[in-house]
Amino acid sequence: MRKNINKIPETIYKKLETITSNEIVVGCAIKFRKEDILSGKLSGLGIKLDQNGLQFPLSVIPSKDSGKYSNININGREIVRKDLPKEIHYNSVESPNYGDSYNGTHTVNLPYEKYPRDFQPPRELEILINCKDSKPDLSSYIIAFQIQEVLDKSTKDFKEKLFEDLNLLQENIGTFDIEAANIPITEYAKSLHVSWEILPPGTLDDIIQRIFHGKTPTTQEKNTAKERYDFFQSLKPKSLVFGQSGFRRYFGALLEDNLVVFENIEYGNAVYILFDKWEELSKLSRIDLLSGNFGTSFERVIHNTGWKSDVRNIVAARRKLEK
Repeated sequence: MRKNINKIPETIYKKLETITSNEIVVGCAIKFRKEDILSGKLSGLGIKLDQNGLQFPLSVIPSKDSGKYSNININGREIVRKDLPKEIHYNSVESPNYGDSYNGTHTVNLPYEKYPRDFQPPRELEILINCKDSKPDLSSYIIAFQIQEVLDKSTKDFKEKLFEDLNLLQENIGTFDIEAANIPITEYAKSLHVSWEILPPGTLDDIIQRIFHGKTPTTQEKNTAKERYDFFQSLKPKSLVFGQSGFRRYFGALLEDNLVVFENIEYGNAVYILFDKWEELSKLSRIDLLSGNFGTSFERVIHNTGWKSDVRNIVAARRKLEK
């Protein structure tokens, strides 16, 4: 597993903005290959495969050996209070009488200074586990995980606890995400898929209303949506497309039957250009899509200088190939 994060990622902060309620949890769903589970990748959480299918506990306290934050979760930790003045402490040593231990020894207390310490007791948080389809002989399994702690965005220690919970999940499954606390863990698998619909013709305001349905976009989000709308229209699309997966909103253009351009309108940093079977490809998680197994089926263009020209060139070459 990739180990600890040093700070809360910007993607998490941006997703927090999309969750209107104050209460959130750290959790996500991941697709694991059968081979990964058989290799023991998740054995530390009690997850295994046998002739009856995927076996897993409903909840588990991760082992202290999983990493720094898993250890803190079980044993707690000592916090050095460098915000407070140092205190006098003493080390006791035995010193020889009259310079020779033959004459006996006596105890000498040697003073030294150190910062005060606070002890943070263990939180003993459990990881909840769920898998809707656990029957044997599947090639992969979508498993959902959730740290069993509801975090309130309005509390003083929210960021500190969020940081610890993200690292706790990271140490044990190799990734993390957040969801609104009222979203059942059984629904996390939806975050791996994008459901698409063809947008009917309409004005820019209609499009923005559809993209941000149920949420008031920020000025920046609205400006980004307008810019993408103008750019997608310049590619002469057959239709515009809209997709949603959990809290993520995707907007794009159907250029040809097997050519779609889209991106995450809220906090994406790249445009995806999908070719054959784009609806199937778009159901893959970003991790799966970038795994290297679909290299000839899509292009990913990061929003660097000149990205629009790069997209136009790829689209033009693909249209020429289809003729």
